[in-house]
Amino acid sequence: MFTVDHSKGEAFETIKPGEYEVTVINYEAKTAASGNERLVVDYEIRSDVDQPCQGQKILFDNFTVSEKTMWRFQQASKAAGFPNGMKFKDHKEWADAFLNKPLRVVVGEREYNGKKYPEVKSLKPSEAPAPDEKPIDIGDDDVPF
Repeated sequence: MFTVDHSKGEAFETIKPGEYEVTVINYEAKTAASGNERLVVDYEIRSDVDQPCQGQKILFDNFTVSEKTMWRFQQASKAAGFPNGMKFKDHKEWADAFLNKPLRVVVGEREYNGKKYPEVKSLKPSEAPAPDEKPIDIGDDDVPF
């Protein structure tokens, strides 16, 4: 049982093109129409960073496994902070390591069936403290001089 409360039924703010601090929240392994393996990655816009659209999801970022598209894996790996030369046995092991990583994504728009949806255009290293790191607040009383 629940009580209807119209004040809690506000619509989400539309995710506009721009840059957002996100966390990788999910992935699903699929097969692309080309027959290549594909990882479909979902992100959540971080609520611990002062930015629009906090808590909203950016869905369906496709990482297709092929020689021509490995640049996206490389870009995402750099953004996630994976060390240069780090090895993975396959794309699933990579995706497991990518999960829960904080990133900064550049979002554009794509149109599908007459509607516009946010689309990740590129990935960058996060510029915000990791979600479990809190900035250290040092006051005058903490300094010995």
